[in-house]
Amino acid sequence: MKIELKNLKKTYKGGKTALKDISLMLASPSLIGLVGPNGAGKSTLMKLLTANFLPGSGEIRIDGLPLTQQEHLLKASLGYLPQEFGLFEDLTVTQFLDYMAALKGIERKVVKDEINRVITLTHLQDKRKAKIRTLSGGQKQRVGIAQALLGEPKLLIFDEPTVGLDPAERVAFRNLFAEAAKNKLIILSTHIIEDVQSACDHLIVLSRGEICYIGTPDALIEQKSSPSLEAAYMALMEGRDNA
Repeated sequence: MKIELKNLKKTYKGGKTALKDISLMLASPSLIGLVGPNGAGKSTLMKLLTANFLPGSGEIRIDGLPLTQQEHLLKASLGYLPQEFGLFEDLTVTQFLDYMAALKGIERKVVKDEINRVITLTHLQDKRKAKIRTLSGGQKQRVGIAQALLGEPKLLIFDEPTVGLDPAERVAFRNLFAEAAKNKLIILSTHIIEDVQSACDHLIVLSRGEICYIGTPDALIEQKSSPSLEAAYMALMEGRDNA
């Protein structure tokens, strides 16, 4: 999958500009880290990429065609975990994933195997029959990751997926994301620098609605004293501190 953003701008009511003239090319396979301080425009960008928002101006193209012509393809190819994700508290983990599989249009004959697969990937085997309201915050986060993985989507977008997970769980999920990125496009918004450094092959740093860096995490950190990269590095650190 290839996503092209051309001169993208998004302004909210009241005149607040969330994104200013964003141009990007995103293509699989890749694991891209999206970082920046609060208010940088990360969530707005992800909502545009998932067709939850429309841009004020500019264009999004999916595999060469305008998003307006490819929205069905995008939705069918997308696994998404927003930062605030609602769960049906009285359903069990398996019941919730079955519901999400139905919404995604996954064939009934493969749903059971697919639920077992994502439950195993997210280490929820012993919680499959537990009601979601009984789960810890970290376990609920794993359920959110599991629903995003249903159906082997070509595009995965995660907004702070490892929040609430302990260090060992974060390492396990970084490895999971890195393995999945071998044949997918994954966008990972996070304030955890270790996630970015160890898992992502590319990094996009946003600050005040603008891109201030695109490149590898190592290049930014190694060259942080360079005048051209200092602002990007400070935005990266501010994203961590404000999270």
